[in-house]
Order: sequence, then structure tokens, then C-alpha cells
Amino acid sequence: MKKARSIKRMALPMVFLGLGLMLSPVTAVHADLPKQLEFPPIEFEIPEIDTLEFSNGLHGYLMEDHTIPLIDIIIMYKTGFPPEDKVGLDRIAGWAIRNGGSAQYPKEVIDDELEFIGASIESDAGSQVGQIRANFLTKDTEKVLAVYADLIMNPAFAPDKIELRKKNTVEAIRRKADDPKSLGRREFAKVVYGGHPVAWEPTAASVSSITQEDVIAFHHMYVRPDNAVIGISGDITGEEAVDLLERFLKDWEPGGETPAFPEMEYRIAPSVNYIYKDVNQAYIWAGHLGMNSHNADRPLAEIMNYILGGGSFTSWITQRVRADEGLAYSAGSRFGASPWGYGLFSASCQTRSDAAMRALTLMIEQIEKMKEMGPSEEEVADAKESMINSQVFDYESADRIVRRLAWFDIVGMPLDTLEREFESYKAATLEDVGRVGREYLHPEDLVILVVGNKDLFDRPLSDFGEINVIEIEEEVE
Repeated sequence: MKKARSIKRMALPMVFLGLGLMLSPVTAVHADLPKQLEFPPIEFEIPEIDTLEFSNGLHGYLMEDHTIPLIDIIIMYKTGFPPEDKVGLDRIAGWAIRNGGSAQYPKEVIDDELEFIGASIESDAGSQVGQIRANFLTKDTEKVLAVYADLIMNPAFAPDKIELRKKNTVEAIRRKADDPKSLGRREFAKVVYGGHPVAWEPTAASVSSITQEDVIAFHHMYVRPDNAVIGISGDITGEEAVDLLERFLKDWEPGGETPAFPEMEYRIAPSVNYIYKDVNQAYIWAGHLGMNSHNADRPLAEIMNYILGGGSFTSWITQRVRADEGLAYSAGSRFGASPWGYGLFSASCQTRSDAAMRALTLMIEQIEKMKEMGPSEEEVADAKESMINSQVFDYESADRIVRRLAWFDIVGMPLDTLEREFESYKAATLEDVGRVGREYLHPEDLVILVVGNKDLFDRPLSDFGEINVIEIEEEVE
């Protein structure tokens, strides 16, 4: 492979956060009440980012940070969806890259060596993206990169390690119905997505059918430089990174196929679903498809959902269901987005069985209120303040910045997504947030799922519609 290289400097714009987070109170204007405090804008500048291109088709981003002698590397690659009879293959294969060792570096040797020098290498996969990460001291760069590169290019996929992982996974699948909350969350997604692969779950049969040959084929297909993005941060320059990785990854060749992501139709299919569980609690979900990550209204939907149920104790659902009526141990909502199709919108709560239908009614009422009436000016202002302040943490470390850039790249989102979001938060008006609620909430067409014992409910679940009973079968190999 020829010694081609490219390093370009990319400057992300300066971000000004106009609220008081992380400022000392001595800078504030004197006031008698905390709400009267006024702070100057938070200002911080994102250092320049190097964009890297390698001769084998790999590309990525680097942010220098020489404050401590530490380097962080992550390679992300797209995986698509395994075949339905092999669901779980991506997770097994992603895990086995690191935990199966390589021919030159068996897992036990790697464990001992990394522990001795205080370094780490990890790998996993799932949700259409896999990751291979390394963190180490600058002085150990070449030693760790030798292992890291060999695991990427020449994983052994030791059969005994794969079999052990499969057995542990099957055992976890058999126990998955033990936790009503996790069970309900998974089954709710299946109902809303209506059979789309994004909601497929591994079964004992699908995991047991995975072979070493399947894992090797998966790796050859997807873990390749032209299907990956690298993010590097820490005590290293762009020139040093390119020199080292061109050398250590010189035998990593492109090839394979582009992962397939089946098109997802935006579908509204209301239903009432029930899973019997012999418990004295009820676990409740109500929602529908959410939004695509590329939708320009996504930041506005985040503001809207913060007011509806995502803003902890200040949100409508939490205040009404938990604080006002004391019905729920937990209550809230989430308006999810996905780059591959649509995320999930869901309002949820856990409450005692004899208050289950009352809690469900209150949640639906809050969704209807958001759609029909919308929030107040003060609520929008408070939500904007929270969203803007929270963006400080998106820039708190070099590795977090670079990992976000790699993620945006791998899913096809603009690299300045965070800055776009910031501008959207600042510009959001009461009318904007109200419009998003009217357009994207469908309280009249909710998918409802309740896990619990309906004989203990305060009123029949059938009051909300014809019940579809979901039977949870015990997993057998």
C-alpha cells in the first residue's frame, strides 16, 4: 500500500452559551433572589480539528490535547441488520474482535499486557454501528497500536470464546422476561415498528445458530477501512497519527458490501396491548413513531418534549402524574430520533396496579394538551435555557468532541450538527414549539402497552380499545 496521506485543518465555529452555567457567582449582578441573578454569556472556543485521510480509504478526525500524555482512538463502522435467523450476530462478532484475541495476541496475553500499562482496548457492535476503542498513555502508543491493529485486521475469533459468549447471551435472553420494565420497553418497540428489522431481538434459536464462519464473514464484510471512520484525540499530532496508522494498518484493505438499511415507512397504527405479569405494579407506555435525525424540527421537538415529559420534575407528565396525584414512581416522556428511519416517541410510567388506568389517562391528557394548547412563553424559555446550558457538556473533552464527529460522519449527518442545534434552540419561539406539538404528536392514534395484572387495575384496559394480548413464550435453545 502506497504511503499516501492527507491532513486538513477544520475549524468548528466558536460557541457562545448565553446562560450562567459554570460561571462563578462573583461575576453575577447583585440580586436578592436567585432568579434575579444575571450572568454574562458563557464563551468557549472549540479548538481546530484535523481531518485525516488514509491510503486504504479510511478517514476521520483528530483533535490535539497535550494537557496530559493520553491518547484515545475510536473506529466506528456500519453493520446494517443481520439476517432474521441470525439476529445477534453483530453483537457477538463485535464483542469477539477484542475478546477473541488474535493469532499473535491471545486474549489472556492482551489482558495482562494492557492491565500492566494501564491501557484499554474494547469492542462492541449493535444498533447498526460497531466500535473498536483504545485508550493509552503516549509512551505506550506503538505497543498498544500493534495490538489494536492486529485485532482489527487479524482477529482469531477463538471458537471457545464465541461459544461462551453465545451461552451467556442465550441465558440472558431466557431471563429477559424477568424485568417487566425491560420487557415492556422491547415489546412496545416491536409493536410500534411493526416488524421492521430495527426492532428485531435476538432469540435463543438465532444466537445458537451463529457459527464461527458467520462471525468471520461478518467481519470481512463490514470491518473494513472504506466502511469506517476513525476519531483520535489527545497527546498526538495529525502527522504523527497518519504516520503511525499508515504503518500499523498497511494491510487493512477495503472491500465487502455496503450495509443495507431497509426503508422505514412512517406508519400510524394505534393499538392497545397487554402483557400479563404477576406483579402488583403496572408498567405503561403510550406513543408512536418519532422523528428522523435529519429532520430540521428535531431541536424544536426536544424543547417540546422537555416541557411535556423530558424535563424531570418540571415537566407536565411528571408533575401531573407523580407530583400532583402521587401515582407513579417514575413518569415522563421521550421523543426519539434515528438516522436510519424514525425513533420512538413514548410517554411512560410505573405505578401501582390500582392506579394504572388513572395514570394512563393523565399521560394521554398531557399529550393532548401539548397538541391542542401548547406550552406557555415561560415554559419555552425555561426549556430553551436548559437545552442551551446542557450543550456545554457536549464540548467538555477532546475525546467526546471527536467521537461525536465520527458518529455524525458514520450516520451521514452534518459535522456542525451541534452548532446547528444550538442556533435552533436560541431561535425557537412559542409558535415554533406549538407547531411541532401539533404536527408530530398523535394522541388520538397511540400505541398503548401495559405490563401487569389487569385484574388489579382500577378500570378495564379495554376502555382504551380492543386488547391485543402479547404472549411471552419461554425461550428454549
